[in-house]
Amino acid sequence: MPYVVRDEEGRITGLLAQPAEGGEELLPKDHPDVIAFLDGGIAQPQASLAASDSGMARVTEDLIDLLIANNLINFTELPAEAQRKLLTRRSMRTGDALNLGLVGRGEVI
Repeated sequence: MPYVVRDEEGRITGLLAQPAEGGEELLPKDHPDVIAFLDGGIAQPQASLAASDSGMARVTEDLIDLLIANNLINFTELPAEAQRKLLTRRSMRTGDALNLGLVGRGEVI
């Protein structure tokens, strides 16, 4: 249970592990005020970061494809597990695109 620090309007501005001046009020971690503080403060950047992970995975795949296409790295230089994952993702992306009619046969994605 954290100790909370509130502003003049009663909004939580901080959470403390130990009581301190201005932070003597103890609330359970599932209290609506604590949850609202975390959702609007600390938890929000973490959620945004997690949401961007899948986009960054796609950027990484595209970067690896670009490096290979420009002969800056060889696919076979990548660890076997990385090769397997990239091939699996590539086949899934190609299969999905073909099934949806987004690209013609023979086009590289």
